[in-house]
Amino acid sequence: MKIALFIPCLVNQMMPEVAIATLELLEKLGHQVILPAGQTCCGQPMTNSGCFDAARSTTRKLLNAFKGVECDAIVCPAASCLVAAKENFHEFDSSPEAQAVINKLYELTEFLHDIAPIPAFTKPFAHKISLQLSCHGIRMLNLATPSEQMGPRFNKVEAVLANIDGIDIVYPDRRDECCGFGGTFAVDEGAVSAKMGKDKAQAHAATGAEYVVGFDPSCLLHLDGMIRKQQLPIETRHIAQVLNAAL
Repeated sequence: MKIALFIPCLVNQMMPEVAIATLELLEKLGHQVILPAGQTCCGQPMTNSGCFDAARSTTRKLLNAFKGVECDAIVCPAASCLVAAKENFHEFDSSPEAQAVINKLYELTEFLHDIAPIPAFTKPFAHKISLQLSCHGIRMLNLATPSEQMGPRFNKVEAVLANIDGIDIVYPDRRDECCGFGGTFAVDEGAVSAKMGKDKAQAHAATGAEYVVGFDPSCLLHLDGMIRKQQLPIETRHIAQVLNAAL
């Protein structure tokens, strides 16, 4: 497939290794990958803060980067940014061109589970990992069943990773409790955010896993700070980095 990468500003500025891993693994799977120019923030910090005029101008700039781009899918390695982009595109542009972009938007895990599954892995990843099921991904993109829902259970994140040789997947207590980042919540309620992050980091470390693995870079960034401050014996990895290492 021909894939356009949507690399949010947080990934570009703070975790470029996630973007590189995403590019490499998609190319290893035989896809043609392009990076449309002119990308910017999804507008989430502005909408979270009620700054809708700033969000509108930013969102339209991002949307224009993808309008008219010939591709089969637009793939993003950041669940919360993807959700914000989808919502903001709907809110600020009702044109058919905007809807065409929205219809092609996929979070990386969602794309690899629903649209183009990985046929086989070529290398083992013999490590114990603790999965970070971040809020936006499971409750707004349906990547896994939230604990508060009844009915059949599913977990696309685990399903994508489970076929890797040697991998051992575990979960922290209260597996889908928020890590405390919450975008601008971490700024507005810093003390609460820090306590939530501290608790979540300790819960991941208590599993005995070597890595916290998740699909949302913002949550991983928050947890990484808490892990390093507490000197916990665990590291963070984005799912793209794990998948890329196994291909």
